[in-house]
Amino acid sequence: MNNCTFTGYLLHDPQVDGDTDGAACCTVKMVTCEYRKNKRGEKKKVPTTVTLQAWASGAETIAKLAKKGTKMTVYASARNGVMKTDATDDVVFRINEFDLGCLDKE
Repeated sequence: MNNCTFTGYLLHDPQVDGDTDGAACCTVKMVTCEYRKNKRGEKKKVPTTVTLQAWASGAETIAKLAKKGTKMTVYASARNGVMKTDATDDVVFRINEFDLGCLDKE
């Protein structure tokens, strides 16, 4: 099974859209960063952007509580070729579970 875990920051405010069946859907982009040392021992920040998709009550909850810059951890499954963009290898990660890093703040 393809289970993935990401922790990062949302790049835009989440919004809920409905599909043809009326199910709530929220698609967001998240940036995750990895730090690597080069041969000279210097740290380099390597950002990666991932596209995430939540459905039903998960989509509504994310849209209600999260905003641009929110730190979020997601447990997701990869889906191939669902965005239909110009990229040949689109991968969207379907959110199965999530945790928002801001819920303890007012």
